[in-house]
Formats: sequence, structure tokens, C-alpha cells
Amino acid sequence: HRNSKIEPCPSRVPYPSTKRQRTEEEPSEAAPPPAPAPTPVRSKIWMPYGDIILQAESTQFRINRDVLARQSSVFKDMFVIPQPPNEPTIEGCPIVRVFDSAKDWELLLEVLYHPFHSSVSRPVPVVAAMLEDALSRLHFEFPTTLEAWEDTEGVLSKIQPQPGAYIDLMHLILQCRVYSCIPTVILAALSAHRLEALVKGVRRADGSMARLHIQTFTRLVLALERITDFQRNWTLSWLKDDTIVPHKLCKSRKLCDRQKKQIDHLILWGNGHDVSYTLEGWNEEWSDKLCGVCEATAKLSYDTGRQKGWELLPTFWGYKEWKSLRDAL
Repeated sequence: HRNSKIEPCPSRVPYPSTKRQRTEEEPSEAAPPPAPAPTPVRSKIWMPYGDIILQAESTQFRINRDVLARQSSVFKDMFVIPQPPNEPTIEGCPIVRVFDSAKDWELLLEVLYHPFHSSVSRPVPVVAAMLEDALSRLHFEFPTTLEAWEDTEGVLSKIQPQPGAYIDLMHLILQCRVYSCIPTVILAALSAHRLEALVKGVRRADGSMARLHIQTFTRLVLALERITDFQRNWTLSWLKDDTIVPHKLCKSRKLCDRQKKQIDHLILWGNGHDVSYTLEGWNEEWSDKLCGVCEATAKLSYDTGRQKGWELLPTFWGYKEWKSLRDAL
């Protein structure tokens, strides 16, 4: 009857079952096996020079942690938490699992990495002008001729100079495959920062860190070795060549020889990773230490080395000659 009230059986209330209760360690034989975890897949947001992998659900995003850390203290604090030892990595990048949906992360990262996708539409000529402007600034700062490089005087003028800018520009140029700018942007980064600073990273004005990707750093170390050998055999070869200084026409051979050894000593005990003797002009302080004849022959040797340095610059980074560097954009 619909209104009948069913009372519990009183004989079953005070007496618990004598059957041993099932525990979590003893699953029912009839219980279906757990479904296998889905295989992680790469999202379209996969930065080749990213330094961390975010995994949302089964989707992985390779990003630069500094990009997120600059947006929010929450992200910054998240990356400060040390990862457990022996955790798996992908291409040397640690994996951080996040709990929002993959779609939410895709939308967020799309805004951060492709902000123009999320803004109002723009006419094709405007987009073309923006791209042309960006490339022209990069080509101005990092040209393909020694004369144009000398005109920059080694400082940024069309791009705002900020702490860590050369590291960020290096990543940008490598990611966008603006190949013609690669030799000089890497040289600029090595000129602006000691190797120790490049290892630890450079702090930007907002407190975040500009860091080199491990693959880029490896290339820099190899290039630095090639540059050191080049400088010893070309631009600075006059310091070891007794036919250049002291020259056979020198009227003060002992003095010039002593001054040459002093210059060599100062260079040797200066910045051990100094790349300035590859392309920078003759140091006028050296002229004050040498007689006119020795100065002229040493300067000629040095300038000949600079021209050779510019010619070989792409090879220091593993490329061929300049004309082989064609931008992908």
C-alpha cells in the first residue's frame, strides 16, 4: 500500500554482521579494473625554448615559466615550490601538473603567447606593417655587415634596452628563425654578460629572470671556445708574433717588446670570457704603449683579424657563411 510505513527489522539492529568488512586493500573480485590513464598529448602551445611542461588533464604545454610568473604572484609562487627528486622530465624540462581543464589553460596561454589572436581583428596591411616593423628593428640592431654593426656601437636603440633583453631577444630570434640576426645577437649576449651570469640568469626590471634554454647555453659554450681560439690566432696574434712587435724597423725594440708582454698579461688576466677582441675596434690605449712603427703593424694585424672574425662569425654558432643565413619569415 502506498501509505504503509515499513519499519526496520529490530532483530538486525543491535547485532553487527559477523562477515569481515571489505577494505580498500581487498577490492571485490567483481569490480572492473581501473581505466588506464590517457596518454599525454602535446598541445599546439609548445615553445621550443620553453623551460617547463604544464600538464592539464592529459594535455601538455611547453612554456617559459617566466612568462607566467610575470603575470601573477600565484604562478610565481607555484614555480618556487621544489619538484620531488627523480621526477620524469621531457627534453630536460620538469613536468608540473595543474588541476584546471586543458581548455582553460589553452585559452590562457593563447592570450599570453599570441595576444593579437585575442584582440580585435586587424586588416592585413596592418598585420604586415607590424611584422615588417618588428623585423626591421631586429635587422637594425643585429645587421649582416661589419660596417652596420659598428654603427650600432654595441647598444640597443630601436629596441628598449632592459636587463636580460639580449637573452630574451636571442630566444625570440631563434624561435622565429630570423637566421640572419643569430650571429650578432649571440655575440651581443656574450659581450653584455659574463658566462656566470648566463648560467644563473639575468634578473629583469620586474624581478623575473631571463634564463637561457639548456640547448642554447650549450651552443654558447661551444661558440665561446671557438671565439677564444679565433682571437688567439687572429686579432691577438700580434702579441705572440715577434715579427710584428717589435717590428724590424722599431727604434725601441726592448721597450715595445716589454709593453707588448704587458698588454698580453692584462688581456690574459682580465675577463677570461672576453669576446670583444673579435669585432671591437683597436684599443687606443695600446697605441700609447707602442712606438709608431709597431703600432701601425699591430693595428694592421688586428684589423685584418676583425675582418676575418666577421667572415667567420656564423661558423662560431655552427652555421655556414653569411649568405646561407636566410630568414624564415
